Amino acid sequence: MPKHLQLVILLLTTTLWAMAEEPASRIYRSGGEWIEEVTGTLAAGKNVKVKTQVGPIHIQGGQQNTVTFTIHKHVRAGSEEAARRELGRLRVVAYTTSDGAIIRSEGEGVSRVFMDFDIHVPSQTAFVKLETNGGAVSANGISGKVEANTGGGAIHLDQIGGSISAASGGGDIGIGKVGGDVRVETGGGTIQIESAGGQIVASSRGGTLLIGTGSTMKLQTGGGSIKVSKCTGAINASSGGGAIELNDVGAAQVATGGGSIRVTSVHGGLRAETGGGAIVAELAAGKGAFTDSRLETPAGDIVVYIPDNLGVNIRAAVEVPQDSGISSDFPELRITRSNEKWGPREAFAEGSLNGGGPVLHVHTTNGHIEFKRKKQ
Repeated sequence: MPKHLQLVILLLTTTLWAMAEEPASRIYRSGGEWIEEVTGTLAAGKNVKVKTQVGPIHIQGGQQNTVTFTIHKHVRAGSEEAARRELGRLRVVAYTTSDGAIIRSEGEGVSRVFMDFDIHVPSQTAFVKLETNGGAVSANGISGKVEANTGGGAIHLDQIGGSISAASGGGDIGIGKVGGDVRVETGGGTIQIESAGGQIVASSRGGTLLIGTGSTMKLQTGGGSIKVSKCTGAINASSGGGAIELNDVGAAQVATGGGSIRVTSVHGGLRAETGGGAIVAELAAGKGAFTDSRLETPAGDIVVYIPDNLGVNIRAAVEVPQDSGISSDFPELRITRSNEKWGPREAFAEGSLNGGGPVLHVHTTNGHIEFKRKKQ
């Protein structure tokens, strides 16, 4: 066969493979709206990509070998003829390429039209990408990776086997169970994550962060609170002014502009700093995990719980003591005060507990420091 004829056949085959499917549609009236329902089926591939100018997207994985979709276009108009004109400005394009299925809306001047996407795909889909300029996004039951972006709506992803990357201009983000890494950000909403098999990176400009379990974490909010149930590795958490509460973590670095800090069962080194709140730290037992640590606040009390089988060297100071300034359950900790004749007398504490070990620096400008024996 001549080479030029082979090339023509190849081009025709590629064109037919990527040819847009003609979805079925019907128009009906519901209440004060005209609705065009668009349905279709596409051959499944490795990937599924959905993009729209406006409206929510929901995608569900299941036991099927095709991609099926139902899309509703909504508009308010005085007649069916006027509704058809408006609905026709925004059309649905659906086709399959060698990489997978693509579904998108295209058109101009569509500010009056609202769309919603309901899509069902094979659960073993390797990659799903969802994008809308304004609307909620949700995905469930996908074994591969998921990427979701919305200009301002909420995002909810659950039962995802691979990694997740999600961003919203300002909506809440809710993540259920994820097998891989999680990377999410929002312009101001709350972020809630149940569990991740890998690293968690979460950022909000001002919302609360509620995190379940993960291997390592990097968490940041412009002003909301942060709460973590469990982090098996290192964690870095910061807030512009909210409270931070961590439980059962490895090494931790924590900072807030003005809220309180509470860290329970920290196994590695701990660095905690607040611009004006109390600090409570509960150190966990274990040899070799704990490293040099520092707790510091300019205005607030600090309480440290230390187990009997954790060796540590204490260096503590209170510049403007409240009452005695420093108290301790450990007699081997030497507590002294400066000999200033006038003004407040600084309080200091120094000593080796349980045979000594890494150094724990504790400092408050105006407050009280207490070292307590952790009950077994």
